[in-house]
Amino acid sequence: MEQKELNIALEYLEKLANEDPEILRKKLYESMSSISFLILEAKKAKFKKGWASALVDRHGGPIFDKEESKVLEELAQQYIVPIFNEGQKGGAPIVPPLKESSASSILQQPTLAMQGLAIDPEQISLDKTFWKIRDFLKSVDAQVKSFSRELGPFRFFYNMKGDVNVPFPVPIPVPPFVSVVLVPVNPRAFPILITFVIEIIRIIYSFGPQSSDTTRKYLSLVLGLVDILKGDWKQGILSLIGYFGHSQLVAGLTTKVVINILELVAPDIQEKMVMGIYQSGKSMVIGFLLWGFANFAPQFARIIARKQFDELKLLVDKANGDIEKVEQSMQSSVAPLGLKLKFNEIPEGFIPTFDDIQNIQAIVRQPAIYCSTEFQEIIEPLHKMPPMRLILELMNIPTDPQTLQYECKDNVGKSLENTIENAVMPQVLPNP
Repeated sequence: MEQKELNIALEYLEKLANEDPEILRKKLYESMSSISFLILEAKKAKFKKGWASALVDRHGGPIFDKEESKVLEELAQQYIVPIFNEGQKGGAPIVPPLKESSASSILQQPTLAMQGLAIDPEQISLDKTFWKIRDFLKSVDAQVKSFSRELGPFRFFYNMKGDVNVPFPVPIPVPPFVSVVLVPVNPRAFPILITFVIEIIRIIYSFGPQSSDTTRKYLSLVLGLVDILKGDWKQGILSLIGYFGHSQLVAGLTTKVVINILELVAPDIQEKMVMGIYQSGKSMVIGFLLWGFANFAPQFARIIARKQFDELKLLVDKANGDIEKVEQSMQSSVAPLGLKLKFNEIPEGFIPTFDDIQNIQAIVRQPAIYCSTEFQEIIEPLHKMPPMRLILELMNIPTDPQTLQYECKDNVGKSLENTIENAVMPQVLPNP
């Protein structure tokens, strides 16, 4: 009996595979839609007994009979409930034992994705990952510096109230020819001087006639430990990699110099630099895809794209013409006051053409558009679709609250009318 049902299922699968691809795609879509509908209805009813019997069609009649409803509810309890089991934390996913083979069970066995732990699609985000890494690094910085100031061996220097008088020999022309002068030194300078001296000694014993691999390794370990205890954990890691060779030492030393230079920059500018590098990397990816389309797309795709870009250019030209008419009509009312109105038009070079396809990135990145509540409400359903969310984030359109707040600031939560108000606000200039 089981072999007969297996043969029936295999014949059905073979029949599907031989059908027209369009019909097959339609059937697959309808099947997935039906399965999704049943899962949502079962979850809405909290998988209580009788939820399948309560489903009705558009005429008000029951969709499934008593026996079918019983089978569906058993399958939901066996395969669907474990996916939504939020009480499980860690460990292996709950995978129910497979029952005997049948035509229905073969077609209804859970996929690997269904057997795994449920993942929130909204958490699959480049921007959220970026902010998590950035916040994590900031918290590590704060904790290491707090340890250095409160518990580390260098806290002695940071807790000192006044300067330290350091004896400094000064040559004089009369006996005893040397005089000692006490020079006040800021206590915070001592940790810096200690690391500087160790670094100089390490360089001396790493290159030149006095080079020694053993000395270089020991000094790299000592310098890395001193940097970490001083509160500079990033410099500490870069010092430690000098243990593995001369090339690593040079790379670490160069990176340390770059980090120390960047730390002299104002924090808000540092934030903009890091964000700029991150967004530039994403823009390069989407730019490469646009470049590939412009240069390798087949003729029929190029014709369609070129036509749409030409229509967009005509639309922008018409908008600029309307702006010019409004500007001329309003000018007559302010001319007697010796003033001149100047509306902000859309720059001609800003309009994308097929030959300048990269300009499309600038258009979709207009804050007046993507900061508006209307735009954010439109793209909100796309947050749960990882491929579409990836495309939006590659084009540097904010999709998570933290990035939205960083990009839009005071425009968060405002309507499209309010966000574009400044963009179309005319400039009032003295009339020459």
